[in-house]
Amino acid sequence: MEQNLFDETKKISKYNDAGFSIARLHESWLICKKNIRKGNFLKWKIELDNIWLELIPDIIKQPNKNLLIQKNIILMKNIAESKNNNQLFFNLMQRHSFLREVQDVAGKAGVYIDENEEGFE
Repeated sequence: MEQNLFDETKKISKYNDAGFSIARLHESWLICKKNIRKGNFLKWKIELDNIWLELIPDIIKQPNKNLLIQKNIILMKNIAESKNNNQLFFNLMQRHSFLREVQDVAGKAGVYIDENEEGFE
């Protein structure tokens, strides 16, 4: 009986952490949107870095982790080498989109079900 309680506690903790991570990511995406609207590219960049740090524990569990890490490095380099605001905006948009895709792969984005699955309304 005691072992079952311990196992259940571990499950609850795991789910709570995932929920908090999703909440932190949601808040970061809202901050990104706010900074995009204000044209504050530096704060947008910093928040994208924060999102990467939030996702990295999930990324290192992926079979293609090296590819994802390398792509992120290239996107960060492109941002750092941007020559004007238009190029910077384009490069930030690319990294923003990439991180959204990574979040989806990590299972911390929308949950999609097939209309034939149970629970589809």
